[in-house]
Order: sequence, then structure tokens, then C-alpha cells
Amino acid sequence: MRTVDDLRLQVRRVIPLVVLRALVRKHIEVLMRDPEFRAMQEAQLRFLLDHTDRAHEIPALAHAYAFHSAMRAHVRWHPRKMRRQEVRGIEWLTTQRDPDRGVVLNFMHHNDYPGVFTSLTRAGAGPILIVAMPTMLEPEVDPGMRQMMRTVLSHRSNSAIAAAGGTDFIASHLGPGTTMAIASDLPGHTEVTFLGRRVLASFGAARIATMTNSPVVVVTAVREGAGHYLQLHPPLEPGEFAEPADLLEEMLRIHGEAVLAWPEALEAPMARLGSVPD
Repeated sequence: MRTVDDLRLQVRRVIPLVVLRALVRKHIEVLMRDPEFRAMQEAQLRFLLDHTDRAHEIPALAHAYAFHSAMRAHVRWHPRKMRRQEVRGIEWLTTQRDPDRGVVLNFMHHNDYPGVFTSLTRAGAGPILIVAMPTMLEPEVDPGMRQMMRTVLSHRSNSAIAAAGGTDFIASHLGPGTTMAIASDLPGHTEVTFLGRRVLASFGAARIATMTNSPVVVVTAVREGAGHYLQLHPPLEPGEFAEPADLLEEMLRIHGEAVLAWPEALEAPMARLGSVPD
């Protein structure tokens, strides 16, 4: 017997994305009239932008942030567009890489991030090994998360491992020619600066890159007109940084520029980046 949730998910698959967008936009317009709901959206953006020159735009950006957040629950059921994002700088994962070394592909949960890996593989990057939170790979994961992982792994050559067993275990999978995708906007214990605010971020990508002497290629989402593209940035060499923490700061500086240009597309900044205690 189908549950209410099953039927709701089936509806999301059947209704065209353009119709869903219109419905979500109308729903958000109603929700934004609620002062408490609006305050919640503005709080997320305040955490992200309070220490930047865009802080004054927070009230105006709140509606767009709420819309992006709501659409994520629907877009995963229409993944075709996410899997076909334009890519620029693909040479950093193809002709301009050392085949005898691994590469850390560093990303953030920004815009249509579940489709990043298939888009890169389709563009010629080759297989990508994604480091995922253990709960995302459990067999009993909720339907929405399961659908998201289907999009993440929609190219048959890509695969995932759980971020468990410590950095030594994860690093052991980063062999010559391997591209390993690791996010840095996950709750961690490393204090860094992001968009002028001291936050707690995940140290894993920078530490693993340093342990294995693997260059870091940062991928960001860049809005252009009514669309966007994925930008692969020139590799960061771990040996050029005094400490892994310095490498992480540079990775987040690059991400910060992309997020500052498109802040409403970052997923749940208050959950993704930990607060530094006063």
C-alpha cells in the first residue's frame, strides 16, 4: 500500500518542473508574509553576509533564499538539468593533471550541487569518488535523500564511500589518477574565516590533500544571466602552504567569492558552517 509520502513523491516526478517552480514561488510568497518565517530566512543570510558589503541586501535576498531552499526538495526529482551543467576549466581534471597523483575535488553545497559530479564526468573528468556522510549511504535513508544520492551517483562510473574510519581510511582511497570529491561546508572543529566571519568547518579535504600530496581543485557555481556554469579553479598545491589550515583558508576564500556573488543559493549556512563560541 502506498503511503501519503509515496504519493507526494510520485506527484513531484509527474508535475513538470516549470509548473512546480510556479507553485513553489506562490507558496513562498504566502510564507514570506509570516514575520516568523521571514525572520528565519533572514537569520540564515545574516549568518552568511553580516560581515560582508552585501549585508544591507539581506531583507531583499530573503525571498530568493527561501525559494531556492524550497525548490531543492523538488528539483532532485527532475535531475536531468542538474546532470548537464556547463563546465569550464575541465582541463584541470583532464589534460592539465598529473596522472600519477590523486586530486581532491573540493565543493560546497551550493546551487545544484547533487548534479556536479555527473556533469564533470560527462565533460570528460573521468570517474569521481565522492566522500559522503555515512547516513546518506544507509539502506533505510529517507526517500528524498535516496533520490538525491541517485542524482549524485547517476553516472555509472562514479561511486561513494562513507566519511567514516578516519582520515587515514579515506586517504587510502586517494590513489594515483583518482579524483576524490570532499565538501568543506560540513560541521567541523576547525576554526577558519569565511566571508569575514569566524566559523567551524571540516578540515578533511585540506588534511587529506596534504597527507597524500594531492592538488586541490575547487569547483564553484557561477551565475551567468538566467543560467549558470560550473567553474573548476587552478589546482592548489599542498606543498605551497605552511599548514593544512592555510590551505583550507584559501579553499574557502575561493568558495567565498562564489557564494558572495550568489548567496541565496547556498544550502542552510547555519547548519553547514558551525558557530564559533563567543
